[in-house]
This record gives sequence, structure tokens and C-alpha cells, in this order.
Amino acid sequence: MNKNKLDFGISPEKIAGKNVLLATTVWNKELLLPARNEIKEKLESMSVNILELFCPGSLELTASIKRFLNTNNVDGVIALGLVIKGDTPHFKLVSQQTFHDLARLSNENFEIPLVNGVLTVDNRVQAEERIDPAKLNKGAEFALSLMHMLSS
Repeated sequence: MNKNKLDFGISPEKIAGKNVLLATTVWNKELLLPARNEIKEKLESMSVNILELFCPGSLELTASIKRFLNTNNVDGVIALGLVIKGDTPHFKLVSQQTFHDLARLSNENFEIPLVNGVLTVDNRVQAEERIDPAKLNKGAEFALSLMHMLSS
């Protein structure tokens, strides 16, 4: 992983004690575990409080996050999911609607940074490459992106 790519100039003193919601899908939970662990490790290293929420799949992320935001004090959100292409148009429908809904939620709640960590891939090999901490390490990238947004 290129460390310079992730050098966002994060101010630890500005984010310590912040409450971050990590909303993760149960669908593909085992594949997402390394990314979830990386996110938690990065956030904990900056003394960020992590609130976890699990929902069935990527389509349910937005509604689950929205309900959570209505009753909880949250400073930032990471939506973590994985959609793997299959033989039907389901992949395209789920991906497009999920991205649309998360973008809309982010715009409606612009004071609460939201990182879209939903990975859309053609196959399991691509998923593993993006999630693997020794390769693309998207989990760490999602956490660092949110920390940058919280500290700026």
C-alpha cells in the first residue's frame, strides 16, 4: 500500500473522542471482516469511539443508518458493504440504488461526514484484493478518509 496516498494531514486532537458509526452488512460478512478490523484498528488508534450497526445487505445500509442517526449522537459514518457481480442484473440494480441512496443521505446530513465503503466487484478475487490489508487495504483507506473529514 502506498502510504503517501493516505497521508491526509489528519489532526488527532480534533478527532479524539468523536463518535463514529460503522454500519456493516451481514451479507458477505466473513469477506468483509478484514476491512472491518482495519477500520476499527485505525479509528481506535485515534481514540475514536466506534458504534457498530449490522444490517442485512447493501440495499439496507441507508435506511439502517438513517434510523440510527435519528436516535444517536454520531460525528461520522462509514457504510461498509460488498456487492459481487453475478449472472443476473441484480448486481447493477443493487449497486446503483445503494450508491444513490448513500449519496442522498450524505447530502441530506452534510454536517455528518459519510464514507461510502461499499465495494462493487466482478468476483471474489477482486473483493479479496481490495479488502486484504497487505494489498489495497480499502478498510484503512475508508477509516483514514473519514478521519480526514472529521479533522478538517
